[in-house]
Amino acid sequence: MWTASRCRTIGRRRKARDRRGGFTVAEMVVATVLSGILALLLAGAVAAFARPAAEVDGRTRLALEASLAAEALCRDLGGYLTPDGGGSRGTLADCRLTGAPPTDVGAALTLTFSGLGEVSQYTVTYQQVGTELVRSQTPGTAPVAVARHVAGFLVEPGAGGPKITLTFQYPDPRPDPAAPGRGAVPSFQGVYVFQVQWPD
Repeated sequence: MWTASRCRTIGRRRKARDRRGGFTVAEMVVATVLSGILALLLAGAVAAFARPAAEVDGRTRLALEASLAAEALCRDLGGYLTPDGGGSRGTLADCRLTGAPPTDVGAALTLTFSGLGEVSQYTVTYQQVGTELVRSQTPGTAPVAVARHVAGFLVEPGAGGPKITLTFQYPDPRPDPAAPGRGAVPSFQGVYVFQVQWPD
């Protein structure tokens, strides 16, 4: 049988059940604070591991490009050149480096080799074009980029041969620093100095 007190008890239970259906303001604040702390911890972990990985990648790229540039310069400054235009190291039967070492500070290195057959001489030039170190040979093949991420190329005269200073930067410097780009990407720079012993 339904009595008034029993109806009131059922009504109170329904109201209590209805109130428990959602989150309270206090529960929302606690959940938001905990989410913020978790986000900070995750951001710290990403910063701790991503930055060193980016640094290793940047430094490795710079070392590789410097190695490629040094290898190309070494082949041509070895004293002999094969006339095929491929930039491979020559032998005593091939073209000999005959030009004198550079006497002026400049942004290009020009090497002159004696010719073979109908060609009286070959000229090999290294210069920076944009962010690449480009090797060109005349007569010969089309210019070839021997290194990328180049921010500077300088040739200075020296007692025994030229001093070549190559500056690399990764990522490449943008022409317009104010232009929108990759965001906050760490930049790495390396300066490599080659002291060349000019062949006799």
